[in-house]
Amino acid sequence: MSSPLPVAPRPSAPLLAPRLRAVLPVLGLFVWGPQVAQAGAPAGAPAGTHAAHRAAPPLGASGAPRAPRPAAPPTEDGAPDVIVYGYHAYWSGTVDELPYARLTHVAIFAVDLNSDGTVSDTRRWTDVASRAVALAAPYGTHVHLTLTCFDSDVMRAVLPSASRRATLVDTLGDLVEAHGGHGVAVDCEGMPSSLRGDFVTFLSELKARVPELSVALPAVDWSSAYDYGNIARHADQLFIMGYGYHWTGGDPGPNAPLNGGGVWSTWSLAWSVEDYRSKGVPDHQIVLGLPLYGQSWPTTSTAVPGTATGGGSSVVMSSAVEQAARTGRSYDSLTETAYTFPSSRSQLWYDDTPAVEAKVRWAVDEGLGGVGFWALNYEGDDPAFWEMMARETTLPDPSTPDTGAGGSGAGGGPGGAGEAGGGGAGGGADGDADGGAEGGPTADDTGDGALEAIGKRVGGSLGCAATGRGGGALVPLALALVGAALRGPSLRGRRSARR
Repeated sequence: MSSPLPVAPRPSAPLLAPRLRAVLPVLGLFVWGPQVAQAGAPAGAPAGTHAAHRAAPPLGASGAPRAPRPAAPPTEDGAPDVIVYGYHAYWSGTVDELPYARLTHVAIFAVDLNSDGTVSDTRRWTDVASRAVALAAPYGTHVHLTLTCFDSDVMRAVLPSASRRATLVDTLGDLVEAHGGHGVAVDCEGMPSSLRGDFVTFLSELKARVPELSVALPAVDWSSAYDYGNIARHADQLFIMGYGYHWTGGDPGPNAPLNGGGVWSTWSLAWSVEDYRSKGVPDHQIVLGLPLYGQSWPTTSTAVPGTATGGGSSVVMSSAVEQAARTGRSYDSLTETAYTFPSSRSQLWYDDTPAVEAKVRWAVDEGLGGVGFWALNYEGDDPAFWEMMARETTLPDPSTPDTGAGGSGAGGGPGGAGEAGGGGAGGGADGDADGGAEGGPTADDTGDGALEAIGKRVGGSLGCAATGRGGGALVPLALALVGAALRGPSLRGRRSARR
């Protein structure tokens, strides 16, 4: 992925769905903008997650074959109604084990780009692609060939050269066609900004050759190397690699924070999505990539936020969940991230099923094209995880009435009390004040009390809580803007109709 990063404040995103999007730039002029300006890219950041995991697979990842996954039984939820895009890494299980019924796309990782425009490691595709296509076909799941390049010198050799690009495009097209694949997933990370235009040219040529094109892109583009808007003209999906916001070379914290602010820094999934939108990427082309792994650090103590005493390491979700079962699970409701302390001098931050549920629910509510995962099988083939995904990615019949029932999991649903980490919209005090998906007052709650509650949440997310901590006179302005945005049709969006 992109250079791993720090984390970000957009007001509690599940509450602030599309109607509030219009007021966020105004709020940002007062509070958000300066915070972004004061923070910078991490010095000496290493290669991204995909490259790091290829070099040293996470703790708990295993290439040992397991029994083939049985065919998924019919469910009333059916196939996903939004994109569910999963990368299959060759070091983590086999293509026989993938949950094709719960996926719309599988990207087989990976062939690697050479400096002459040819590719290496083609066995990673040719040995499994036909099998994956056959297994995916009954569910209508599409299979993509992943092209990787994590070497800037190779990119400089290929991307500006029309002849080498042509070699690459023909090679990829032939590989896809030979095995009945559906397209290519391009994953070129650490690209120099000087190649910004050449990369778009390559993508336009590749899309003319293959039916489908997905492009993995950074959560934060530190050097403005990627022209998101023009990439969207040629790619079917822009996969935001929404992980590494706290990286193994830095201090511990959420790997994929939904929101930032508070004790955390600026960047988050919500911030990244807004960044893509601001650069002209339509919502339906955005796939929010989420991690099925966590990060563990040696630390000075169990204080949060903590201080690392050495480099961290990646841990797959299933191993992180097992660790938390032994040492106790905690949950950061602002970022929607689980964590545990394996010892008095270590911290493990990870996404488990409730954390992923909150982020998937948010992405669906926001009207994004869908979600994706790095990497399949890291979840340990947990049935509960894929049952959650079936619920959260199946949209309702438009004629289904909205009952206003409460939600469950990481956050509460509209009209009810939240459980395990989030308040329901218009619900009781059982939910955490920072809120889970759909947490907070509804559009019908336009009284002073509701606006005050919203203002506290917006202010807290922006580092200016209504208590006056850093907020000052900005809070009344935030209240007025949010109140105006809330008056009108319901904010509940696509997700609420499903309950």
